[in-house]
Amino acid sequence: MLRRTSLVVWLFIGFSTFIASLAAYVGYTYHTTRQAIMDDIDTRLLYAAKSAQLIVGNDFHNQLENIEQYQFQSLSAKLTELSEALGVEYVYTMIYDSPYVRFTSSSFTKEDLENGRVTQFLDPYLEATVINKGAFRSTEPVFEVSEDQWGYFKTILVPFVSADGTIYLAGADITIDNVQRQLRSSVAKATLTASFFFFISLLVAGLYLLLYRKAMTSDTRTGFANRIALERDLAKNQNQHLSLAIVWVSELEDIISFYGASIGDQVIQRVMRHFSEFTYPYPVYRLATSKLVIMCDTDKGEHYLNNLIREFPSSHPVINSPHLYIQLCAGIASGNKALLLDNAYVACRQAKQQNKTVCMYTTNNQEAKQQQASHLAMANTLQNAFEHNRIVAYFTPRFDVQKNQITQHICTARVINEQGAILNADMYQKVVTRSRMEGKMTHNILTQCVTRFRKTNTAWSLKLSYQDASDPQLIDFINQELRRYPQPALVTFEFDEQAVLNNFNSMATCINGLKSKGVKILINAVSSGLLTVSRVMKLNIDAIKLDESISAHMHRDDQVFEFISHLAKLCSDRDIRLIVGAVQDETQFQRFIDAGVSMMQGRYIGKATPHIKTDSRNLTH
Repeated sequence: MLRRTSLVVWLFIGFSTFIASLAAYVGYTYHTTRQAIMDDIDTRLLYAAKSAQLIVGNDFHNQLENIEQYQFQSLSAKLTELSEALGVEYVYTMIYDSPYVRFTSSSFTKEDLENGRVTQFLDPYLEATVINKGAFRSTEPVFEVSEDQWGYFKTILVPFVSADGTIYLAGADITIDNVQRQLRSSVAKATLTASFFFFISLLVAGLYLLLYRKAMTSDTRTGFANRIALERDLAKNQNQHLSLAIVWVSELEDIISFYGASIGDQVIQRVMRHFSEFTYPYPVYRLATSKLVIMCDTDKGEHYLNNLIREFPSSHPVINSPHLYIQLCAGIASGNKALLLDNAYVACRQAKQQNKTVCMYTTNNQEAKQQQASHLAMANTLQNAFEHNRIVAYFTPRFDVQKNQITQHICTARVINEQGAILNADMYQKVVTRSRMEGKMTHNILTQCVTRFRKTNTAWSLKLSYQDASDPQLIDFINQELRRYPQPALVTFEFDEQAVLNNFNSMATCINGLKSKGVKILINAVSSGLLTVSRVMKLNIDAIKLDESISAHMHRDDQVFEFISHLAKLCSDRDIRLIVGAVQDETQFQRFIDAGVSMMQGRYIGKATPHIKTDSRNLTH
């Protein structure tokens, strides 16, 4: 009874949905069809009226008192040809001779000729409406829907002024008696079409459900059981202690990209058939493109699976056309079935990282799981910090050698957790990158910096990632902020050298766009040779900053000193500032000055703090 009631409810919901959809579709069709018809009518009317004015000519209304009957008849014939060609009822011109509106030219129809109703020169238009008369005072075309002795029309009246100042209208009429008929026909067709597609969709949905139920637990590419089947079998299995192995066909993705998906399917099918001979009654499951799962419930099943995987004939081609060899790596877990998949994943990842064939999940593997849990906790901490405004900007001073003082501050983010502790960037940067939070973090810090420095003369710098540069919404936000910023020349955006080199064209476009707003551009973490640095220097940039791994060894390595000195001269010749970091003491500080660098930062200059240093201490001795 319950099942039958449920079916009735679903049928009612389906029928109601159909009726609502049908009504919406018919209404939409009616509206769009009517709009299309009326738009077409308006276009034809406007074209007819303007064409009539061209046929009549602008000088015609300068000499109305001299018009002969034969001239009017000739003009009427031309306008009649025009109306027939454009599919309108009438085209004409008229003047306002108070209190009458009079025709100065007009087309005619066959019925007009047969009934003797042909309009004559300066005949009054007795049915002229207020809108018609008002059109003589308009500067734009006027549309009117009206009904007179000749029928139900839509009219356009376009005002013109002749050379002697006479205001006249060029008009056109088109009958719209058949519009409703067209609309009814369109609605009928829409109803039939909607009903047809509704019943087709019912048929397709029924077939889809049948196929879905069949395919839900099988991999369509190989015909073997899939992950859904695996999770179902694990949930239904009464044995709480099982052994499970995730087997990774290492080269499969390369094979697919090189030979195509069909060859990849042959490879994975061959591997799955091999293992299926040894895992009965459990099937082999395809977990992902290049991963499969084998399972057993025997005593010491993990050792059985270990031997089974190691004995796979890797020295023989898995298929012969083409001749392909593969290597397997696997992670094996046993115990509580609720944790099998997660533990096997951890072991499989370690086997891949350590280049082992098989890796067993043990208590030693818990470090990886703990790291995963730590990443998840950090992601939650970051999200909570964003929601409660616990992202704060820290400022690292940058020393200008020529001016002998701190002239710029590097803005970086710090996160305050729920307990009020400040988290260093190293603790959460990987999570920010993995979770695609760079744009959100940049948006937050940029907003803080703009608010803080808008009314000051402080120069500040902010790092942007490639993800930031390729985010159109973030770039649009930056452009909006810069348009309102009083001194954009005090703002510097930094990009890592590797991001620039890996995406050179798109980054060059982004850099040029930012430069057009008046800001400065710095290329960070420069660690390549002079050839690559020269390529970077061709960009529209203002400064480069050496990677700290280079600058940290400069005072102990003469070759590094010569490299930096040479690079400083290249930068000076191109009006580009050379910046170094990792300045730890006075010895390094003096050595960098000798090398000719423009700016410095590091522990000796000042650490990152939430406050800006207001003094300009002389650091030279």
